Amino acid sequence: MTDEKIYYYDFNKVNAWLVLNLALTITLGYWSVKCVCLLYWVQTQILIGVCVFSWLAWGWKYLLKHQAVVVDSEGIKIDYCQKLFWKDIARTEEKEVRCGLRRCKVLTLVPKEGIEYKYNFLQRHNGGFTPFAIPLYGLLSPEDEKEIVKIVTSKVKK
Repeated sequence: MTDEKIYYYDFNKVNAWLVLNLALTITLGYWSVKCVCLLYWVQTQILIGVCVFSWLAWGWKYLLKHQAVVVDSEGIKIDYCQKLFWKDIARTEEKEVRCGLRRCKVLTLVPKEGIEYKYNFLQRHNGGFTPFAIPLYGLLSPEDEKEIVKIVTSKVKK
């Protein structure tokens, strides 16, 4: 594999956030038609601002593509972190990590001792996920998860 392969997060667009946004938009639209005077209230203007912000945030998360993993012949890059070279990985482990009330399955890459790597804030403070964790709990498509696991296990020497 000489060129890089990029895998993207695959979020489910139809969820409670979408329903909440639709309910708020319909409610504000109904109020705007039935009682125009409400548009002059500061509270209504704040609610309209919250609704617009919520739609923008929902669109940013669910409509744009977010890079999850980049794999090439030299190494692997998880999210927007620095690339981890294949030669610097000691082994891989599949673990279940608690995230709130959920148990999340992740593929962790355990680096060798003494490697030169600049950890970002999230990698230093990521709880049980470890600095190099690839999500295997539905954030990627099932085909991408299988392909990433296959590539990583073939590249990392046991």
